[in-house]
Amino acid sequence: MLPRLLAWLIATVFCCAQMALAEEESVVQQAPIRIGYIEFPPYSSTDSQGQAVGELIDLIRLLAQRAGYRANFIEYPSFRLFKAMEAGQIEMAPSLLNHPVMQRYTLLSRYLIVQVKLNLYYQEKLSPWSLSDLHDSRLLQIQGLVYPGSPLTSLVKDPAWGIARSTAPNHLAAVQMMHLQRAEYLLDYQDPAEAAFSESGLPPLPHTTLLQEDFTFAYSKRSPRARQLRDDLDRTLEHLLQRGDIPQRFTGIVPYKAGDISQSP
Repeated sequence: MLPRLLAWLIATVFCCAQMALAEEESVVQQAPIRIGYIEFPPYSSTDSQGQAVGELIDLIRLLAQRAGYRANFIEYPSFRLFKAMEAGQIEMAPSLLNHPVMQRYTLLSRYLIVQVKLNLYYQEKLSPWSLSDLHDSRLLQIQGLVYPGSPLTSLVKDPAWGIARSTAPNHLAAVQMMHLQRAEYLLDYQDPAEAAFSESGLPPLPHTTLLQEDFTFAYSKRSPRARQLRDDLDRTLEHLLQRGDIPQRFTGIVPYKAGDISQSP
């Protein structure tokens, strides 16, 4: 009886080892997913060692690993990321659900990953009670970021409003420029702005929330495996959600409803 049990145990361990080896070989054989990102803390950024870090980076890395892929992260300035996605140089990137540039050449995840507030920050005593208060003001924006749903977009382009627009190279520079009174108003997303205030040591500015923007994952249509990647990672995300095995920050992930976007899933 004992020899038979021992033989069964050895066979079971051998079988499990073979399965693990086969799974590892499968991951190695898959070409890494080329993933682009921008400086958008706490969701995506580059640390002092040059490594991609952040909450979305961790989520993508988890999904790729569970789906059997390796992940290769590459940081880009915003508009270079758009061009890289269009050319297929990168295959995947976090994106606004209704991105005015990338939606033309990307396939989107079926899931709304996170919502981020778009805020208008202002100097003390300059609280904008209405948009008319922005007449002849100085507005600071982040270079390369897009604000497709912002009510300020049309105002900034209309010379009748006299809004002098300037740009900061990143979120940290923006809060420092506001501290130096380079502008009366700053248009920025809340989470990276809060991270910049914290890093700078400067007191947060008062703000009003203009809207919430929805973020998802976009896949370059120039990649021959765009649909496979989207389906594999969506399926993995669904399994993790069902099992409750998802980072706490993303437990609110839901499929987006029909009509949230013009592109057919």
